[in-house]
Amino acid sequence: MSACGSSTVRFTDYDSNTPVKMARTALLVVSNLSKIPHILVDVCKHVSQTLYISVSDSSVPVFSCSSHINGIYQQATKVCNELDIRVLIGNIKDSNLKKTIVTHNPIDLVIIDNHVGDFALNHISKLQHNFSTLNIGDIVKNVSHEVRKDGSDGKSYDYVALGGTFDRLHNGHKILLSEGVLRASKGLTVGVTDVNMIKNKKLWELIEPINSRIENLRQYLIDIDPTLQYNIVPIQDVYGPTKDDSKLKLLVVSQETVKGGEMVNKKREENKLDPLAVYCIDLASESQNTIPEEETKVSSSNRRLRLLGTVIREPVENPHLDSSPYVIGLTGGIASGKTNITKKLGELGAGVVNCDILAHELYMPGTPINATIAEVFGSNVINENGEVNRKKLGEIVFNDPSRLIELNNLLWPAIIEEAKKRVRALGQQGYKVVVMEAAVLIQARWKEHCHQVWTSIIPPEEAVKRLKERNGLSEQEAKDRLSSQPSNSEQVANANIVFSSFWSYEFTSLQVTKAWENLLKCIDSNKCQSKY
Repeated sequence: MSACGSSTVRFTDYDSNTPVKMARTALLVVSNLSKIPHILVDVCKHVSQTLYISVSDSSVPVFSCSSHINGIYQQATKVCNELDIRVLIGNIKDSNLKKTIVTHNPIDLVIIDNHVGDFALNHISKLQHNFSTLNIGDIVKNVSHEVRKDGSDGKSYDYVALGGTFDRLHNGHKILLSEGVLRASKGLTVGVTDVNMIKNKKLWELIEPINSRIENLRQYLIDIDPTLQYNIVPIQDVYGPTKDDSKLKLLVVSQETVKGGEMVNKKREENKLDPLAVYCIDLASESQNTIPEEETKVSSSNRRLRLLGTVIREPVENPHLDSSPYVIGLTGGIASGKTNITKKLGELGAGVVNCDILAHELYMPGTPINATIAEVFGSNVINENGEVNRKKLGEIVFNDPSRLIELNNLLWPAIIEEAKKRVRALGQQGYKVVVMEAAVLIQARWKEHCHQVWTSIIPPEEAVKRLKERNGLSEQEAKDRLSSQPSNSEQVANANIVFSSFWSYEFTSLQVTKAWENLLKCIDSNKCQSKY
Protein backbone atom coordinates (compact mmCIF):
# COMPACT_ATOMS: atom_id res chain seq x y z
CA MET A 1 0.00 0.00 0.00
CA SER A 2 1.44 3.39 -0.99
CA ALA A 3 0.94 6.77 0.64
CA CYS A 4 -1.76 7.64 -1.88
CA GLY A 5 -4.28 5.20 -0.36
CA SER A 6 -6.13 2.39 -2.14
CA SER A 7 -4.24 -0.09 -4.28
CA THR A 8 -6.84 0.39 -7.04
CA VAL A 9 -5.97 4.07 -7.60
CA ARG A 10 -4.63 4.64 -11.11
CA PHE A 11 -3.07 7.57 -12.93
CA THR A 12 -6.10 7.91 -15.21
CA ASP A 13 -8.29 8.67 -12.16
CA TYR A 14 -6.62 12.09 -11.81
CA ASP A 15 -7.39 15.32 -13.67
CA SER A 16 -4.22 16.45 -15.43
CA ASN A 17 -5.73 19.93 -15.94
CA THR A 18 -5.43 20.64 -12.21
CA PRO A 19 -2.80 23.38 -11.64
CA VAL A 20 0.51 21.83 -10.53
CA LYS A 21 3.00 23.55 -8.25
CA MET A 22 6.76 23.22 -8.68
CA ALA A 23 7.67 19.81 -7.26
CA ARG A 24 10.71 19.10 -5.11
CA THR A 25 10.90 15.48 -6.39
CA ALA A 26 9.19 14.10 -9.49
CA LEU A 27 8.86 10.72 -11.19
CA LEU A 28 8.76 10.67 -15.00
CA VAL A 29 7.32 7.42 -16.44
CA VAL A 30 7.86 7.00 -20.19
CA SER A 31 7.26 4.27 -22.75
CA ASN A 32 10.84 4.49 -24.04
CA LEU A 33 13.99 6.40 -23.15
CA SER A 34 14.80 7.78 -26.60
CA LYS A 35 12.25 10.59 -26.32
CA ILE A 36 13.53 11.97 -23.01
CA PRO A 37 16.31 14.25 -24.37
CA HIS A 38 13.61 15.96 -26.48
CA ILE A 39 11.28 16.63 -23.56
CA LEU A 40 13.71 17.12 -20.69
CA VAL A 41 13.87 20.91 -20.89
CA ASP A 42 10.09 21.16 -20.45
CA VAL A 43 9.86 18.49 -17.76
CA CYS A 44 12.61 20.10 -15.70
CA LYS A 45 10.59 23.31 -15.41
CA HIS A 46 8.27 21.50 -13.02
CA VAL A 47 10.97 20.07 -10.69
CA SER A 48 13.32 21.87 -8.28
CA GLN A 49 15.55 19.11 -6.89
CA THR A 50 15.31 15.45 -8.04
CA LEU A 51 13.83 13.86 -11.16
CA TYR A 52 13.51 10.08 -11.27
CA ILE A 53 13.00 8.47 -14.70
CA SER A 54 11.37 5.06 -15.19
CA VAL A 55 10.75 3.30 -18.52
CA SER A 56 7.83 0.97 -19.25
CA ASP A 57 8.74 -0.57 -22.62
CA SER A 58 9.71 -4.17 -21.85
CA SER A 59 10.42 -4.92 -25.53
CA VAL A 60 13.63 -2.91 -25.57
CA PRO A 61 16.76 -4.93 -24.62
CA VAL A 62 18.60 -3.61 -21.58
CA PHE A 63 21.77 -2.79 -23.50
CA SER A 64 19.84 -0.79 -26.08
CA CYS A 65 19.32 1.69 -23.26
CA SER A 66 23.01 2.45 -22.76
CA SER A 67 23.37 5.30 -25.25
CA HIS A 68 19.94 6.66 -24.35
CA ILE A 69 20.88 6.92 -20.67
CA ASN A 70 24.13 8.64 -21.62
CA GLY A 71 22.13 11.00 -23.84
CA ILE A 72 19.77 11.83 -20.98
CA TYR A 73 22.60 12.81 -18.66
CA GLN A 74 24.38 14.72 -21.45
CA GLN A 75 21.18 16.65 -22.19
CA ALA A 76 20.60 17.26 -18.48
CA THR A 77 24.00 18.95 -18.33
CA LYS A 78 22.81 21.39 -21.01
CA VAL A 79 19.27 22.18 -19.89
CA CYS A 80 19.03 21.46 -16.13
CA ASN A 81 22.53 20.99 -14.77
CA GLU A 82 21.57 21.74 -11.16
CA LEU A 83 18.80 19.12 -11.13
CA ASP A 84 19.56 15.67 -9.71
CA ILE A 85 18.52 13.28 -12.51
CA ARG A 86 18.30 9.56 -11.69
CA VAL A 87 17.43 6.98 -14.36
CA LEU A 88 16.01 3.91 -12.60
CA ILE A 89 18.00 1.11 -14.20
CA GLY A 90 16.52 -1.56 -11.96
CA ASN A 91 13.15 -0.88 -13.58
CA ILE A 92 14.74 -1.12 -17.03
CA LYS A 93 16.18 -4.53 -16.24
CA ASP A 94 12.74 -5.66 -15.07
CA SER A 95 10.31 -3.20 -16.68
CA ASN A 96 7.14 -4.84 -15.37
CA LEU A 97 4.76 -2.07 -14.32
CA LYS A 98 3.46 -4.28 -11.53
CA LYS A 99 6.88 -4.02 -9.94
CA THR A 100 7.17 -1.39 -7.19
CA ILE A 101 9.18 1.71 -8.08
CA VAL A 102 11.43 2.25 -5.06
CA THR A 103 13.00 5.68 -4.53
CA HIS A 104 14.96 7.21 -1.68
CA ASN A 105 13.05 10.50 -1.86
CA PRO A 106 9.24 10.73 -1.66
CA ILE A 107 7.53 11.73 -4.93
CA ASP A 108 5.60 15.02 -5.12
CA LEU A 109 4.75 14.89 -8.82
CA VAL A 110 4.14 12.02 -11.27
CA ILE A 111 4.60 12.85 -14.97
CA ILE A 112 3.44 10.13 -17.34
CA ASP A 113 3.61 9.40 -21.06
CA ASN A 114 0.35 8.77 -23.02
CA HIS A 115 1.86 5.55 -24.42
CA VAL A 116 2.47 3.99 -21.02
CA GLY A 117 -1.15 2.96 -20.61
CA ASP A 118 -2.89 2.25 -17.33
CA PHE A 119 -0.32 3.00 -14.64
CA ALA A 120 -1.06 2.13 -10.99
CA LEU A 121 0.16 4.86 -8.69
CA ASN A 122 0.31 2.47 -5.76
CA HIS A 123 3.36 0.90 -7.42
CA ILE A 124 5.35 3.93 -6.23
CA SER A 125 6.93 3.11 -2.87
CA LYS A 126 7.10 6.69 -1.55
CA LEU A 127 4.32 8.97 -2.75
CA GLN A 128 3.57 12.19 -0.90
CA HIS A 129 -0.01 12.45 0.40
CA ASN A 130 -0.60 15.68 -1.55
CA PHE A 131 1.13 14.58 -4.76
CA SER A 132 0.19 15.98 -8.19
CA THR A 133 0.08 14.45 -11.66
CA LEU A 134 0.85 15.65 -15.17
CA ASN A 135 0.61 14.15 -18.64
CA ILE A 136 3.59 14.71 -20.92
CA GLY A 137 1.23 15.80 -23.67
CA ASP A 138 0.08 18.70 -21.48
CA ILE A 139 3.56 20.19 -21.18
CA VAL A 140 5.35 19.04 -24.36
CA LYS A 141 4.12 19.12 -27.94
CA ASN A 142 5.25 16.97 -30.91
CA VAL A 143 7.01 14.30 -28.89
CA SER A 144 8.80 11.67 -30.97
CA HIS A 145 8.01 8.06 -30.05
CA GLU A 146 10.84 6.51 -32.02
CA VAL A 147 12.86 3.81 -30.27
CA ARG A 148 16.50 4.00 -31.34
CA LYS A 149 18.91 1.14 -30.76
CA ASP A 150 22.55 1.70 -29.89
CA GLY A 151 25.66 -0.29 -30.69
CA SER A 152 26.33 -1.70 -27.25
CA ASP A 153 27.87 -5.17 -27.12
CA GLY A 154 24.95 -6.36 -24.99
CA LYS A 155 27.18 -8.46 -22.73
CA SER A 156 26.62 -8.60 -18.97
CA TYR A 157 29.02 -9.72 -16.23
CA ASP A 158 28.31 -11.06 -12.76
CA TYR A 159 30.63 -8.62 -11.00
CA VAL A 160 31.76 -5.25 -12.36
CA ALA A 161 34.19 -2.65 -10.97
CA LEU A 162 34.86 1.05 -11.50
CA GLY A 163 36.53 3.85 -9.53
CA GLY A 164 36.84 7.58 -9.09
CA THR A 165 36.76 10.45 -6.62
CA PHE A 166 33.02 11.09 -6.97
CA ASP A 167 33.09 14.54 -5.42
CA ARG A 168 29.67 16.23 -5.65
CA LEU A 169 28.03 13.60 -7.83
CA HIS A 170 27.40 15.02 -11.32
CA ASN A 171 26.08 13.76 -14.65
CA GLY A 172 29.49 12.55 -15.82
CA HIS A 173 29.69 10.34 -12.73
CA LYS A 174 26.15 9.13 -13.35
CA ILE A 175 27.02 8.00 -16.89
CA LEU A 176 29.99 6.00 -15.56
CA LEU A 177 27.96 4.48 -12.72
CA SER A 178 24.98 3.70 -14.97
CA GLU A 179 27.20 1.81 -17.41
CA GLY A 180 28.53 -0.27 -14.52
CA VAL A 181 25.04 -0.98 -13.20
CA LEU A 182 23.71 -1.89 -16.66
CA ARG A 183 26.47 -4.45 -17.18
CA ALA A 184 26.42 -6.02 -13.70
CA SER A 185 24.06 -8.91 -13.04
CA LYS A 186 25.07 -9.58 -9.42
CA GLY A 187 27.32 -6.91 -7.95
CA LEU A 188 29.19 -3.64 -8.50
CA THR A 189 32.42 -2.68 -6.72
CA VAL A 190 33.22 1.04 -6.57
CA GLY A 191 36.63 2.30 -5.43
CA VAL A 192 36.59 5.83 -4.01
CA THR A 193 39.91 7.69 -3.86
CA ASP A 194 41.04 8.46 -0.32
CA VAL A 195 42.85 11.62 0.82
CA ASN A 196 46.30 10.47 -0.30
CA MET A 197 45.05 10.18 -3.91
CA ILE A 198 43.29 13.54 -4.28
CA LYS A 199 46.00 16.05 -3.38
CA ASN A 200 46.97 16.60 -7.01
CA LYS A 201 43.43 17.68 -7.89
CA LYS A 202 42.34 21.26 -8.39
CA LEU A 203 41.08 22.78 -5.12
CA TRP A 204 41.31 19.39 -3.45
CA GLU A 205 40.71 21.02 -0.07
CA LEU A 206 37.09 21.57 -1.11
CA ILE A 207 36.51 17.91 -1.95
CA GLU A 208 33.83 16.34 0.24
CA PRO A 209 34.98 13.98 3.05
CA ILE A 210 35.30 10.40 1.86
CA ASN A 211 32.49 9.18 4.15
CA SER A 212 30.10 11.68 2.55
CA ARG A 213 31.17 10.67 -0.95
CA ILE A 214 30.68 6.98 -0.18
CA GLU A 215 27.26 7.56 1.37
CA ASN A 216 26.09 9.71 -1.57
CA LEU A 217 27.22 6.96 -3.95
CA ARG A 218 25.45 4.28 -1.97
CA GLN A 219 22.21 6.24 -1.92
CA TYR A 220 22.37 6.95 -5.66
CA LEU A 221 23.20 3.35 -6.64
CA ILE A 222 20.50 1.81 -4.46
CA ASP A 223 18.07 4.32 -5.96
CA ILE A 224 18.80 3.40 -9.58
CA ASP A 225 19.04 -0.37 -8.99
CA PRO A 226 18.34 -1.86 -5.55
CA THR A 227 18.80 -5.44 -6.83
CA LEU A 228 22.61 -5.41 -7.02
CA GLN A 229 25.15 -6.03 -4.28
CA TYR A 230 27.26 -2.89 -3.79
CA ASN A 231 30.79 -2.87 -2.43
CA ILE A 232 31.85 0.78 -2.07
CA VAL A 233 35.31 1.12 -0.55
CA PRO A 234 38.05 3.73 -0.04
CA ILE A 235 41.14 3.10 -2.15
CA GLN A 236 44.70 4.27 -1.50
CA ASP A 237 46.11 3.30 -4.90
CA VAL A 238 44.94 2.96 -8.50
CA TYR A 239 44.14 -0.74 -8.06
CA GLY A 240 41.90 -1.01 -5.01
CA PRO A 241 40.06 -4.37 -4.86
CA THR A 242 40.64 -5.02 -8.58
CA LYS A 243 44.17 -6.28 -7.97
CA ASP A 244 43.12 -9.34 -5.98
CA ASP A 245 39.35 -9.93 -6.34
CA SER A 246 38.91 -12.96 -8.57
CA LYS A 247 35.12 -12.47 -8.85
CA LEU A 248 35.49 -9.23 -10.83
CA LYS A 249 35.18 -9.65 -14.60
CA LEU A 250 34.67 -6.16 -16.07
CA LEU A 251 36.23 -2.75 -15.40
CA VAL A 252 34.37 0.36 -16.59
CA VAL A 253 36.68 3.31 -17.28
CA SER A 254 36.53 6.71 -18.94
CA GLN A 255 38.79 8.11 -21.65
CA GLU A 256 40.89 9.67 -18.88
CA THR A 257 41.41 6.45 -16.92
CA VAL A 258 42.11 3.92 -19.70
CA LYS A 259 45.78 3.75 -18.64
CA GLY A 260 44.63 2.93 -15.13
CA GLY A 261 42.75 -0.04 -16.58
CA GLU A 262 45.93 -1.24 -18.26
CA MET A 263 47.81 -0.95 -14.95
CA VAL A 264 45.09 -2.96 -13.20
CA ASN A 265 45.38 -5.83 -15.67
CA LYS A 266 49.16 -5.81 -15.43
CA LYS A 267 48.87 -6.09 -11.65
CA ARG A 268 46.30 -8.91 -11.96
CA GLU A 269 48.66 -10.76 -14.26
CA GLU A 270 51.37 -10.45 -11.60
CA ASN A 271 48.87 -11.83 -9.07
CA LYS A 272 48.02 -14.82 -11.34
CA LEU A 273 44.46 -13.56 -12.02
CA ASP A 274 42.58 -13.37 -15.29
CA PRO A 275 42.57 -9.90 -16.88
CA LEU A 276 39.39 -7.83 -16.66
CA ALA A 277 37.40 -6.94 -19.73
CA VAL A 278 37.53 -3.14 -20.07
CA TYR A 279 34.63 -0.96 -21.20
CA CYS A 280 35.47 2.70 -21.92
CA ILE A 281 32.93 5.53 -21.89
CA ASP A 282 33.25 8.96 -23.50
CA LEU A 283 33.64 12.05 -21.33
CA ALA A 284 30.54 14.21 -20.94
CA SER A 285 30.96 17.67 -22.43
CA GLU A 286 30.44 20.76 -20.29
CA SER A 287 27.99 23.16 -21.91
CA GLN A 288 27.77 25.78 -19.16
CA ASN A 289 31.34 27.07 -18.88
CA THR A 290 31.17 30.60 -17.53
CA ILE A 291 34.88 31.32 -17.03
CA PRO A 292 38.06 30.42 -18.96
CA GLU A 293 39.44 28.58 -15.91
CA GLU A 294 36.84 25.79 -16.25
CA GLU A 295 37.43 22.50 -18.06
CA THR A 296 35.53 21.58 -21.22
CA LYS A 297 34.34 18.28 -19.73
CA VAL A 298 31.75 17.85 -16.99
CA SER A 299 33.88 17.66 -13.86
CA SER A 300 33.91 18.06 -10.11
CA SER A 301 36.78 20.53 -10.58
CA ASN A 302 34.38 22.89 -12.35
CA ARG A 303 31.93 22.55 -9.48
CA ARG A 304 34.64 23.38 -6.96
CA LEU A 305 35.65 26.42 -9.01
CA ARG A 306 32.03 27.57 -8.89
CA LEU A 307 32.04 27.22 -5.10
CA LEU A 308 34.67 29.96 -4.80
CA GLY A 309 33.02 33.11 -3.49
CA THR A 310 29.90 31.26 -2.30
CA VAL A 311 28.82 30.17 1.18
CA ILE A 312 30.18 26.67 1.75
CA ARG A 313 29.29 26.63 5.45
CA GLU A 314 26.46 28.56 7.07
CA PRO A 315 27.55 30.96 9.85
CA VAL A 316 26.85 29.90 13.42
CA GLU A 317 24.86 32.09 15.80
CA ASN A 318 26.95 34.21 18.18
CA PRO A 319 24.74 36.16 20.61
CA HIS A 320 27.72 38.17 21.91
CA LEU A 321 28.21 40.05 18.62
CA ASP A 322 26.38 43.22 17.70
CA SER A 323 24.45 42.92 14.45
CA SER A 324 26.12 46.04 13.04
CA PRO A 325 28.61 46.54 11.64
CA TYR A 326 28.71 43.07 10.08
CA VAL A 327 32.29 41.84 10.57
CA ILE A 328 34.03 39.65 8.03
CA GLY A 329 37.23 38.03 9.22
CA LEU A 330 39.46 37.68 6.16
CA THR A 331 42.33 35.25 6.50
CA GLY A 332 44.49 32.83 4.54
CA GLY A 333 48.04 31.60 4.26
CA ILE A 334 51.02 33.78 3.54
CA ALA A 335 51.13 35.03 -0.08
CA SER A 336 47.58 33.79 -0.71
CA GLY A 337 46.32 37.14 -2.04
CA LYS A 338 44.59 38.49 1.08
CA THR A 339 45.77 42.06 0.48
CA ASN A 340 44.29 42.27 -3.02
CA ILE A 341 41.03 40.70 -1.84
CA THR A 342 40.82 43.22 1.03
CA LYS A 343 41.51 46.04 -1.41
CA LYS A 344 38.72 44.84 -3.70
CA LEU A 345 36.27 44.62 -0.80
CA GLY A 346 37.25 48.15 0.22
CA GLU A 347 36.51 49.36 -3.32
CA LEU A 348 33.11 47.64 -3.15
CA GLY A 349 32.21 49.55 0.01
CA ALA A 350 33.55 47.69 3.04
CA GLY A 351 35.38 49.33 5.90
CA VAL A 352 38.81 47.77 6.41
CA VAL A 353 40.88 46.95 9.49
CA ASN A 354 44.25 45.41 8.65
CA CYS A 355 45.65 43.56 11.66
CA ASP A 356 49.08 43.27 10.07
CA ILE A 357 49.26 47.07 9.89
CA LEU A 358 48.10 47.26 13.50
CA ALA A 359 50.96 44.94 14.48
CA HIS A 360 53.37 47.16 12.57
CA GLU A 361 52.08 50.20 14.48
CA LEU A 362 52.62 48.36 17.76
CA TYR A 363 56.27 47.84 16.74
CA MET A 364 56.84 51.60 16.50
CA PRO A 365 59.30 53.35 18.87
CA GLY A 366 57.87 54.37 22.20
CA THR A 367 55.15 51.70 22.38
CA PRO A 368 55.06 49.21 25.29
CA ILE A 369 55.24 46.29 22.82
CA ASN A 370 58.41 47.73 21.24
CA ALA A 371 60.18 47.89 24.57
CA THR A 372 59.05 44.40 25.57
CA ILE A 373 60.23 42.87 22.27
CA ALA A 374 63.68 44.44 22.72
CA GLU A 375 63.83 43.01 26.22
CA VAL A 376 62.62 39.50 25.28
CA PHE A 377 64.25 38.99 21.88
CA GLY A 378 67.33 41.20 22.18
CA SER A 379 68.25 44.71 21.10
CA ASN A 380 69.55 43.44 17.75
CA VAL A 381 65.94 43.14 16.49
CA ILE A 382 65.56 46.94 16.86
CA ASN A 383 66.59 49.22 13.96
CA GLU A 384 68.62 52.40 14.41
CA ASN A 385 65.40 54.44 14.23
CA GLY A 386 63.93 52.45 17.10
CA GLU A 387 61.48 50.34 15.07
CA VAL A 388 61.32 46.57 15.32
CA ASN A 389 63.19 44.94 12.42
CA ARG A 390 60.50 42.47 11.34
CA LYS A 391 62.86 40.50 9.09
CA LYS A 392 65.32 39.84 11.92
CA LEU A 393 62.50 39.07 14.32
CA GLY A 394 61.00 36.70 11.74
CA GLU A 395 64.29 34.81 11.39
CA ILE A 396 64.18 34.11 15.13
CA VAL A 397 60.54 33.13 15.59
CA PHE A 398 60.01 31.18 12.36
CA ASN A 399 62.94 28.92 13.20
CA ASP A 400 61.87 28.28 16.79
CA PRO A 401 58.21 27.43 17.52
CA SER A 402 58.59 28.27 21.22
CA ARG A 403 59.81 31.79 20.42
CA LEU A 404 56.93 32.25 17.96
CA ILE A 405 54.45 31.35 20.72
CA GLU A 406 56.21 33.83 22.99
CA LEU A 407 55.85 36.63 20.42
CA ASN A 408 52.21 35.77 19.72
CA ASN A 409 51.35 35.92 23.41
CA LEU A 410 52.72 39.46 23.47
CA LEU A 411 51.11 40.72 20.28
CA TRP A 412 47.75 39.04 19.80
CA PRO A 413 45.86 40.48 22.81
CA ALA A 414 46.99 44.00 21.95
CA ILE A 415 46.12 43.61 18.26
CA ILE A 416 42.58 42.30 18.76
CA GLU A 417 41.69 45.00 21.30
CA GLU A 418 42.80 47.72 18.90
CA ALA A 419 41.04 45.98 15.99
CA LYS A 420 37.74 45.87 17.89
CA LYS A 421 38.01 49.63 18.63
CA ARG A 422 38.52 50.38 14.94
CA VAL A 423 35.66 48.11 13.89
CA ARG A 424 33.31 50.02 16.21
CA ALA A 425 34.61 53.34 14.90
CA LEU A 426 33.99 52.33 11.28
CA GLY A 427 30.48 51.21 12.20
CA GLN A 428 29.84 54.62 13.73
CA GLN A 429 31.02 56.18 10.46
CA GLY A 430 28.22 54.33 8.64
CA TYR A 431 29.90 51.20 7.29
CA LYS A 432 27.48 48.26 7.21
CA VAL A 433 30.31 45.77 6.65
CA VAL A 434 33.84 45.84 8.08
CA VAL A 435 36.55 43.47 6.87
CA MET A 436 39.12 42.54 9.49
CA GLU A 437 42.11 41.13 7.63
CA ALA A 438 44.22 38.88 9.86
CA ALA A 439 46.65 36.20 8.76
CA VAL A 440 46.51 34.67 12.26
CA LEU A 441 42.74 34.80 12.67
CA ILE A 442 42.42 31.01 13.06
CA GLN A 443 45.40 30.49 15.36
CA ALA A 444 44.53 33.50 17.53
CA ARG A 445 40.91 32.35 17.82
CA TRP A 446 39.57 35.67 16.61
CA LYS A 447 36.67 33.93 14.84
CA GLU A 448 34.52 34.80 17.83
CA HIS A 449 34.85 38.48 16.92
CA CYS A 450 33.55 37.96 13.37
CA HIS A 451 30.14 37.22 11.89
CA GLN A 452 31.74 35.25 9.06
CA VAL A 453 35.20 33.99 8.14
CA TRP A 454 36.36 34.30 4.54
CA THR A 455 39.66 32.69 3.57
CA SER A 456 42.00 32.65 0.58
CA ILE A 457 43.97 29.57 -0.44
CA ILE A 458 46.56 28.75 -3.09
CA PRO A 459 48.58 25.56 -3.66
CA PRO A 460 51.62 25.39 -1.32
CA GLU A 461 54.03 25.24 -4.25
CA GLU A 462 52.55 28.50 -5.58
CA ALA A 463 52.93 30.11 -2.14
CA VAL A 464 56.60 29.07 -2.04
CA LYS A 465 57.13 30.52 -5.51
CA ARG A 466 55.51 33.83 -4.53
CA LEU A 467 57.52 34.08 -1.29
CA LYS A 468 60.78 33.51 -3.14
CA GLU A 469 59.91 36.18 -5.72
CA ARG A 470 58.25 38.71 -3.39
CA ASN A 471 60.23 38.34 -0.16
CA GLY A 472 63.53 37.08 -1.49
CA LEU A 473 63.39 33.96 0.68
CA SER A 474 65.15 30.73 -0.08
CA GLU A 475 63.00 27.69 -0.83
CA GLN A 476 63.57 26.25 2.65
CA GLU A 477 62.82 29.58 4.33
CA ALA A 478 59.57 29.84 2.37
CA LYS A 479 58.57 26.28 3.32
CA ASP A 480 59.34 27.01 6.98
CA ARG A 481 57.04 30.04 6.88
CA LEU A 482 54.25 27.94 5.40
CA SER A 483 54.68 25.12 7.89
CA SER A 484 54.22 27.53 10.79
CA GLN A 485 50.71 28.39 9.60
CA PRO A 486 47.43 26.45 9.38
CA SER A 487 47.21 24.30 6.25
CA ASN A 488 44.76 25.05 3.47
CA SER A 489 42.53 22.27 4.79
CA GLU A 490 42.45 23.90 8.24
CA GLN A 491 41.66 27.27 6.66
CA VAL A 492 38.79 25.78 4.67
CA ALA A 493 37.45 23.90 7.70
CA ASN A 494 37.05 27.22 9.52
CA ALA A 495 35.68 29.24 6.60
CA ASN A 496 32.21 30.26 5.49
CA ILE A 497 33.48 31.42 2.09
CA VAL A 498 36.67 30.43 0.24
CA PHE A 499 38.57 32.37 -2.43
CA SER A 500 41.59 31.40 -4.48
CA SER A 501 43.95 33.84 -6.18
CA PHE A 502 45.79 31.05 -7.98
CA TRP A 503 44.30 32.01 -11.35
CA SER A 504 43.85 35.42 -12.97
CA TYR A 505 43.20 38.65 -11.13
CA GLU A 506 39.93 38.93 -13.04
CA PHE A 507 38.75 35.55 -11.75
CA THR A 508 39.68 36.47 -8.17
CA SER A 509 37.77 39.72 -8.58
CA LEU A 510 34.71 37.81 -9.81
CA GLN A 511 34.81 35.60 -6.71
CA VAL A 512 35.01 38.59 -4.37
CA THR A 513 32.25 40.50 -6.14
CA LYS A 514 29.96 37.46 -6.00
CA ALA A 515 30.55 37.07 -2.26
CA TRP A 516 30.03 40.79 -1.61
CA GLU A 517 26.80 41.07 -3.59
CA ASN A 518 25.31 38.00 -1.91
CA LEU A 519 26.31 39.31 1.51
CA LEU A 520 24.58 42.66 0.88
CA LYS A 521 21.41 40.86 -0.20
CA CYS A 522 21.55 38.81 2.98
CA ILE A 523 22.04 41.89 5.18
CA ASP A 524 19.37 43.95 3.38
CA SER A 525 16.83 41.15 3.76
CA ASN A 526 17.68 40.85 7.49
CA LYS A 527 18.54 37.17 6.97
CA CYS A 528 22.07 37.76 8.24
CA GLN A 529 20.98 39.44 11.44
CA SER A 530 19.89 36.16 13.00
CA LYS A 531 23.14 34.45 12.09
CA TYR A 532 26.53 34.29 13.81
